[in-house]
Amino acid sequence: MVSLVRRYYLYRATLSPGFYIPVSVIYMEARGLGLADIGFVQGAFLFSMVASELPTGYLGDRLGRRNALAVGSAIVTAVMLGFSVADSTADFAVVYVVWAVGWTFRTGTVDAWLYELLAERDAEDEYARISGRADSALRLVSGITALAASLLYTVDPSVPFLANAGLAALGLPLLATLPTTRGDGEDDRMSVREAGRVLRTQLSRASLRWIVLYAALFNLVFSVTRVFEQPAMRAVGVPVAGLGVLYAGFKLVSAVAASAAGPAQDRLGTRGVLVLLVPVVGVAYASFTVVPVLLVPALFVRRGLQRITRPVRNEYINDRLEDVGRATVLSGVSMALTLASGTANVLGGRVAAAVGPVTFLSVTGVAASLAGGLLWVVTRPIREGTADAAPT
Repeated sequence: MVSLVRRYYLYRATLSPGFYIPVSVIYMEARGLGLADIGFVQGAFLFSMVASELPTGYLGDRLGRRNALAVGSAIVTAVMLGFSVADSTADFAVVYVVWAVGWTFRTGTVDAWLYELLAERDAEDEYARISGRADSALRLVSGITALAASLLYTVDPSVPFLANAGLAALGLPLLATLPTTRGDGEDDRMSVREAGRVLRTQLSRASLRWIVLYAALFNLVFSVTRVFEQPAMRAVGVPVAGLGVLYAGFKLVSAVAASAAGPAQDRLGTRGVLVLLVPVVGVAYASFTVVPVLLVPALFVRRGLQRITRPVRNEYINDRLEDVGRATVLSGVSMALTLASGTANVLGGRVAAAVGPVTFLSVTGVAASLAGGLLWVVTRPIREGTADAAPT
């Protein structure tokens, strides 16, 4: 079991976008894209994720988790090569759309595979801890590669993308060493119509419906922050040369936070961890309205909070699902989160260009925090136990 978990950690490390993230926006700006264009292509990515989440989740259940993950790694490798030659808004939109398909082969499937692997060994209670540590491995690799990103960019702007292609390709031989689970192939009797019915039934349950809506609010904040944080950092005085160092710091903080997900859940419980989103996001995003330079520590907070809450949220959802259709339902959850993020990115590009990225991010974070607090009080998104009363 120990060797297996270590190989899983290594596989997750190959999913790192560390070479790409620190230079992604400035790369597109250097090719003539404005903030509205960047918001558009990011929105195209997210809306394509919405369109492909259910089909790829269904294929993940039908083809087998491991095979679906391999398809995702192969597509992402090709996409990173595509970034190195893209030279217009249309080019980047096409690359992002294809990337969305590769991304969605992994979103629900990687969580479903890990949960089922642990459940087969009566260790599903370890999901949050192992998922958090795997995320730490990914973030540590991302931190190291982020340090190299700016330097590689100065050598040739396409080199970071070529390096990320090589890293993604390493996931293929690692996946070959990982086992299948009982969920692999069990859903080959499920039709597309049945998959849609399973998704509708599961998401109509109160214990899932409200937590998905609650998570979508904060996923929106995290998504628009990732898109517009580079222009915002430059607006508060961070030089381009400092982005690689900052992103390395972001990844290291994320790695530490991800490894703390299990202990945080043990100490605070699922409810206690997830309710933290409301006050922490509200205060962090309000702070740089008053003192703009506080944007930088807020970005650290955003990453740490996301890494702690995501595995706890996913364990809560997984505990309420059965193996049959698990990847389909998890992909449906991801689809809902992504729809909110895609809408915000498309509309946000024009708003950020009009009011400035710093003001836009601050207002978005505070508004989502207030809405999340109201939702928490009114709907009780976290329900005890695994069963529901009739949907309400």
